[in-house]
Amino acid sequence: MDFQCWGISHKSTSLEIREKFAFNKDQINEMLSILKSKSGFRGGIFLSTCNRTEFYTISERSKIKHFDNFLLASTSNKFEIRKNDQYLFSGIDAFNHLLEVMTGIDSMIVGEPDIFGQVKKSFVNSKNFSFMTEDIESIFSGAIKLSKHVRTETKLSENPISIASVVDSEIKGSKSIALIGGGDVSKALISRFKKRQLKVDLFNRSNIEIEGIVSKDLSEIKSSSKISDTFVIAAFSEEPFIGLEDLDLNKEITIFDLAIPRNIDYDVSKFKSVNVITLDQLSEKISKNLDSRKESVEKAKTLIKSLSQKEFFNLKNKKALNNEQKKLRNTLEVIKDEAMQSAKKKLNQGKDVEKILDELADEIKSKNAYHISKTLSERIKK
Repeated sequence: MDFQCWGISHKSTSLEIREKFAFNKDQINEMLSILKSKSGFRGGIFLSTCNRTEFYTISERSKIKHFDNFLLASTSNKFEIRKNDQYLFSGIDAFNHLLEVMTGIDSMIVGEPDIFGQVKKSFVNSKNFSFMTEDIESIFSGAIKLSKHVRTETKLSENPISIASVVDSEIKGSKSIALIGGGDVSKALISRFKKRQLKVDLFNRSNIEIEGIVSKDLSEIKSSSKISDTFVIAAFSEEPFIGLEDLDLNKEITIFDLAIPRNIDYDVSKFKSVNVITLDQLSEKISKNLDSRKESVEKAKTLIKSLSQKEFFNLKNKKALNNEQKKLRNTLEVIKDEAMQSAKKKLNQGKDVEKILDELADEIKSKNAYHISKTLSERIKK
């Protein structure tokens, strides 16, 4: 049994495959219920974001190897995950990968801070579903603490490049922007658009207000779509928000489809006047930020490697060590009680007090030393 990680990400496979296995909040909760009741795993962390789907647990490697089959069987998805599309990490390698994910150095946008919160949220989800073991909780709690340290030491958290900053930099000369979705990306974009005094219409499932901009209902998108020349889709939907019939194809239109799975009806991209940009296409522009962060990334990798071995060993063996310490304390307590009972009996028999005290001290010292030495010896063998 060891700490294991199964996953697919933007590094291992295409957007076409990743979007088939991207889970929204409700789907994640449903998957946790299925994992708890049917998977045979005692606990684990199920992480699903725009760019990765991963499962962390403690099990035999042979069992986690077939997690893709369980994932496919638990969904209505018939899309095959090829072996080359997925990755497996075990033991210290799984722990190192988790740290690289949490620090953002494994992200499409190197050093981005959102992934840290997403992992923490997944951790809390598993606890809420009682799909957690002491060992997994210990490992993740340690990883959260260590990744904070690495981000601070390497300055990965300073001036992070985000999806919002890249989208904003790509929008030039827009007269009217339709922003679909009211999540973190939209909040960051609205802040940037307001500074540039761009006209923005916000559409969302529920009524919200972001920096003075009140959202319109999603049903109003089609009636407003012929006015806008830029669309940013940052919300999930099983049906496309925008179709060919909704657009004014006589003008230049840019559509940022940030949804996973992709949302836009891709017939629109056949028209020269329409420029559709997906997350993976953005990644080519985003990857430029790696050059400016190479030093921080290399420092983070070195720091993770130097700290993780000791930290992982301590976390992995924390429970076993606590049990051994408790067992040793109980043994020493029994030794003391038995020695005291023997000493009291001798005192009642009128034997020499000074001699009894010397014998008591020697007996406790000798037996304690034996059991401490025995425990340490067994620990070293492990």
